[in-house]
Amino acid sequence: MTRTERVRDLLATTARLIACMDQEIKLLRAMRPQEIQLIQVDKLALADAYEAHFMALRDGKDEADAVSDALLAELSAATERFQTVLADNARALRAVRDVNDRVLKAVVEAVEKNRVEPAGYTRGGKAPAPRRRAGAAPAMAVNQQL
Repeated sequence: MTRTERVRDLLATTARLIACMDQEIKLLRAMRPQEIQLIQVDKLALADAYEAHFMALRDGKDEADAVSDALLAELSAATERFQTVLADNARALRAVRDVNDRVLKAVVEAVEKNRVEPAGYTRGGKAPAPRRRAGAAPAMAVNQQL
């Protein structure tokens, strides 16, 4: 494969990866992270392909094959766009994670606030005053996948 063909393949992969990440950002901003799982397989495959194309170009075994300035300019523009989308994607992921963390914290605080020891009856037949139980937190399981 010539360097020009590798650059074209890298451009095509970069464009598809950008589109995939744009889709992910839209889903995150719409607060629909559960739908992201559908595109994660594609995103991972595209990221692997991007890395493979990039590494093959970096190896430089086909150095005799010159790449046109126009194609290099297109690659530079695509790389800048990719970096921008990558940063946007990271910000969107952090925002969703932060929202989920705040919701989880609110749930845990509500459970802690309302948790009391099991009440029984005293010898005199009265129910003891409820007391907050110190120590162990309630058992909870949380799915934190994004």
